[in-house]
Amino acid sequence: MKINCKQTIVKFPFADRIILALLTILMFFFISSSVSFAPTRLMSDSELSHVEGQALFQITNTSNANGSANVIKIDLGIDLNMFAHMDSFRMGYYKNSDNVTGWDVDTTNYYWGSSDLVSTPLVWKGVFLELGFDNISNSTTRTLNYLDIGTSSASGTILGSLNTLNGMVATSGTGQNGGILLRQTGSGTRTVSFNNWMLSFVFATKYNYHTSTGLHGIFIKIPNYSGQ
Repeated sequence: MKINCKQTIVKFPFADRIILALLTILMFFFISSSVSFAPTRLMSDSELSHVEGQALFQITNTSNANGSANVIKIDLGIDLNMFAHMDSFRMGYYKNSDNVTGWDVDTTNYYWGSSDLVSTPLVWKGVFLELGFDNISNSTTRTLNYLDIGTSSASGTILGSLNTLNGMVATSGTGQNGGILLRQTGSGTRTVSFNNWMLSFVFATKYNYHTSTGLHGIFIKIPNYSGQ
């Protein structure tokens, strides 16, 4: 699969519509994937005790996390095995006060999974969507501070030429300011290896990560990266 990607996301003024759209997609998936049938008999208690199942999604609400008063997290019971190659992957176009322009994330010749697109996929074990709010109960002053989407358990590799990278990495890895890479560059091909570690994309106007507070921009949560 070969994909050309360009994306710029700046703010999220329609939080209610985001949630409604997500629930609509989930409902469509559930309806289109299910098969209706009429049971011929009731199952006994003994038979029911041997039945195992898993919910399609789980919603949790947490207070005072990542710099937001209320955090809603939607966990989807979906596992993904992915191969992808993108000529160019860009997010977060900016123009600063000195009229300097650029991208928060700019990667070329970008691979998810092995570069031969055959041997080892990038695996997501579960998918989540997390939204951080202030004043969530007040429709007038409600503010969406960030959206974080990805997986809490990725395995495999991603690699590419990191022209610029906003990264949230493990505090023991590469990074300044308590694990924050701010428009970091890396010459040559860089590899990020995952061993059941988080991989997610954070779109934020206000976000706290370890000792860094009030972060804004587009970030990728990854472990440390290495050169080839």
